[in-house]
Amino acid sequence: MTDLGVSPFMSVLDMGLVTWLGCSAILLLGSFVQRATGFGLAVVGAPLMLPLEPRLVPVVLVMFGLMVSLMMLRQYRHEIRLDAIGMALVGRIPGTVLGTWLLLIAPLAVLETTIAGIVLFAVAVSLARFSLPVTRGTLFLAGVLSGIFGTVSAIGGPPIALLMQRLPPDSIRGNLAAFFTVSATMTLCALGLVGHISLWHIGLAVTFVPAILLGNGLAKVLSPRMDPRIIRLGSLALCTTAAIGLLI
Repeated sequence: MTDLGVSPFMSVLDMGLVTWLGCSAILLLGSFVQRATGFGLAVVGAPLMLPLEPRLVPVVLVMFGLMVSLMMLRQYRHEIRLDAIGMALVGRIPGTVLGTWLLLIAPLAVLETTIAGIVLFAVAVSLARFSLPVTRGTLFLAGVLSGIFGTVSAIGGPPIALLMQRLPPDSIRGNLAAFFTVSATMTLCALGLVGHISLWHIGLAVTFVPAILLGNGLAKVLSPRMDPRIIRLGSLALCTTAAIGLLI
């Protein structure tokens, strides 16, 4: 995918300048939402980035999901409860295997429809007024679904978030950060083993780091002064629009 006015640097990255700027803006917005709400980088990023540059989904989103989770983990590590995420991480293992298999066999059109469905499911979870019982069985099932969703689209949070809705906000952020840190590492290992990660992905990811750091920094400063409902509803409206766009 190329754009007019491509610099030699962008030629090395095999991406046009306009496309690169668009991806940077998407990642900045996604990291802002994730820092402010606990998850959102991939929910915002996947449906917007897929039509712009499908080669970046899910690899680069998983990389930066891991990066943002590590930054959040440092702040909320005292909130982590092993009983809240342990069985879910066990379920994440077979889910990651199934997700990798789907990623290998499904054509792009199927992946677009799948990712749109996952995003709409994530929106529904965020708006849900009910919560499921937290048992070893539901945690394991949520981990399996998270593994499939996270490997295909980098959106592994909604099944886990659905079980954590009754926890205090800081506890949700801390446990999601811990879960994402481990699960994203699993996903990257799986994608690497099947050849879905290249030096191109790594080099390009380095150029996006400033956008991630800026989004994270802005959220750290601005989110305490903003109504979290506005951030949440605005990001959900954006995600829904982008997901519907993938289905059209």
